[in-house]
Amino acid sequence: MDDGWYLMSPHDLEIELKRRREPHADVPPSNAEPLSIPAALAYREKGNLPDELDRSLRLVINVPADAGPGYVEQQRIRFEPDFHDAPSWRRDGSRPVNVVPLRASGPRESRETWWDDPDIAALEREWRTSGTVAGMKVPGEYRGFVYKTVLALRATGHEVTPQSVSNSVARWLTPTDAQALRAALEGE
Repeated sequence: MDDGWYLMSPHDLEIELKRRREPHADVPPSNAEPLSIPAALAYREKGNLPDELDRSLRLVINVPADAGPGYVEQQRIRFEPDFHDAPSWRRDGSRPVNVVPLRASGPRESRETWWDDPDIAALEREWRTSGTVAGMKVPGEYRGFVYKTVLALRATGHEVTPQSVSNSVARWLTPTDAQALRAALEGE
């Protein structure tokens, strides 16, 4: 699969991953449909609602074995420049935009646990010491979302503020959880 947007169901994704892993196997084609950037963003703006084949947006990003931290976010911004903005397009039945990072085979740095990543470890140390992440008070149940978002914002050159984190995380959380996190980050 090439980098880019696809309209694809979870089953289609499984088929495409199998085709990738077993290129010589006789795997029938999926119903995945490649989309241009404008077509994908237009589909998203209509709510990213599943179609009659249960397909919704997936953004495929091929990740080289030697890619550094933030690679996926740096590539994603090419396809979805506003991905850190609050998702005004979400409505009942909307699905989040799924990003599918396809890692190249080859040697990669191996870590035992997620907190072995130096950037995550620094954020975790800050949280354990002060209850803050990048200077923002963060409830423990949301810290994983906030860690990932802080690193993604930094990787794409965005300012890290309670508002920028809340806006970006809102695409993954329910509206109730997004509002609770926003209130916590803003110190309400």
